[in-house]
Amino acid sequence: MQGQSLLKKEVYYDASKKMIKEIFYVSIKNNLRDSVYTSYYFQGTKKSEGNFSQGKTIGEWKYYYENGQIKMKGQLIHSIKTGKWEYFYENGILQMVGASSGSIKEGEWIFYFENGAIRARGNFLNGKKEGQWMYYYEDGSMKALATFSQDNGTYMEYYPGGGLKAQGEIKNGQSNGEWIYYAEDGSIQSRGIEVNGLKEGEWVTYHPNGTVAAKGMYKNGKPIGNWTYYYDNGTVSEEGQISADGVKEGVWKMYYRNGQYKGESVFVNGEGEYKEFYENGKLKATGKVIQDVNEGTWKYYYPTGELEGTCFYVNGEGQYKGYYENGKLKMEGRMRNGENIGLWTIYNEDGSVAGYYKTYYEAIQNQILPDSISSTSIVKDTLPVTSSLPKISLPKKKSRYFTSRINESRAFIVSTNPLYLLFFSFPLSIEYYLQERQGFEFGLLYFRKPMFKSHSNISPGNLYNIGYEGFVRHRFYQKEKDFGMLYFAYEIRGSYFIYENNYKDVSIGVVDPVPLSQQHTRVEMSFLLGNRLLEDQRRQCWTLDAYLGIGIGYQSVQKSWEGDRIEYDRLFSGVNENAIVFPFRFGFTAGYKFNRNY
Repeated sequence: MQGQSLLKKEVYYDASKKMIKEIFYVSIKNNLRDSVYTSYYFQGTKKSEGNFSQGKTIGEWKYYYENGQIKMKGQLIHSIKTGKWEYFYENGILQMVGASSGSIKEGEWIFYFENGAIRARGNFLNGKKEGQWMYYYEDGSMKALATFSQDNGTYMEYYPGGGLKAQGEIKNGQSNGEWIYYAEDGSIQSRGIEVNGLKEGEWVTYHPNGTVAAKGMYKNGKPIGNWTYYYDNGTVSEEGQISADGVKEGVWKMYYRNGQYKGESVFVNGEGEYKEFYENGKLKATGKVIQDVNEGTWKYYYPTGELEGTCFYVNGEGQYKGYYENGKLKMEGRMRNGENIGLWTIYNEDGSVAGYYKTYYEAIQNQILPDSISSTSIVKDTLPVTSSLPKISLPKKKSRYFTSRINESRAFIVSTNPLYLLFFSFPLSIEYYLQERQGFEFGLLYFRKPMFKSHSNISPGNLYNIGYEGFVRHRFYQKEKDFGMLYFAYEIRGSYFIYENNYKDVSIGVVDPVPLSQQHTRVEMSFLLGNRLLEDQRRQCWTLDAYLGIGIGYQSVQKSWEGDRIEYDRLFSGVNENAIVFPFRFGFTAGYKFNRNY
């Protein structure tokens, strides 16, 4: 390498020098980086390559994904992006291309889909969109047109068939001002104000005939306050309040198309009792609504006051049984939020099968319940009585994990393991347990190493770290056996860690060490297998849990220093700085089960 003027340097991830991190050259004269530079990922694939001249980057630089595909390339002069830069998807397809001056985009930029089709193109001026921009669907048809001046402008979006879909103002890259949305037939669908990309203030939606369908307020993109819904003839169909959490609150009233009172619900945090009446004032239906979904036992009545039928809902779906006015079984079948689904059976008063039918309801906007499920209010196709059912696909049986059982035990399980202190962490979790079916667990972990010392008490060169993790875990339990209750689960976990060290440069006589730190933020998803032991499914008791699994995650690392400082990096040689991580999960906890009911 240019005679003896350059000295080759190699930096490794590990102390045994088997996992190369960087290869570069420095000038013997002034110890500045010069000539070729190459860096590598932890597993050995190339991460970046380029050239230095007297300690400063020059020429073309290339960066790679961990799979070896090119990630981006362009001119890097004195560590500043200059001129044309190209960015690629992980499959090697061009993602975007354009000129840069540092972090500021300049001139025309073109963005692509992964199939190679153009996604958008337009010009930048000092890093802000300028002039006409065009956006496309993946099939190449026009999606939107926008005209910008310093990132502010007008935007018009189109349906794939060419009709106008939306139009409004853009400020600083986000929707601001009045926006109008259109149906494919060209009629206005809704209109209102958007602020920083979120709906704000009064919004109005419309029926296809142009009359108002709904009217209410938004705050930070969520509906709030008084909302009113209308039939297409202009009369009010429903009205009530929405809380700051975006759920129904207080009294909600409903009306028939002629304006007559129809029914009401009284909500607390989105949960309420529903009552509907016939036009003659007689009770028609009662039940519970949670977040606009029917739950629990619903009862339906004839106009004369006798019970017409009952349906027990779980997550909006249940089995309905209807009766003649004398109390004998008339019909049975499945319902979803008040609408008949699937195959229904009709019975004669003597109990024999009269026929089978499938039903449908005409959708009525903003109506919680359809009209009565009596035989006069449904459109049916009655089949002749035969010795066997007609050839029709019946709904598949629900998984046992999502089907509640009568008198099943439900409990809260609080778990921890003080032995984890030996591994510099302390876990705590709580699980909502449904007997031999499901578990919904929420947990926190605290890490500190050394456990009982602070950073200021750690001598230079010794690594100190502190961190927190939170996770949500969904378990699917098998039925209990003699050896316990096996389960499989998936988990989403987020973590935040701070690694600290003190660097004391004795070569230049520095007395006070330099405090250094790295901040790691990570999001992971894992899949687990485990076993839970319980003394008694029906009673409060102690419980043990053991599990193992593997996952994948993304990690962001921020350092307290800038540039490449080999002497600093060595102090954190044992810390995983990879963007993509593959965590191995295993654990053992003890807990106590507090039964909610028996």
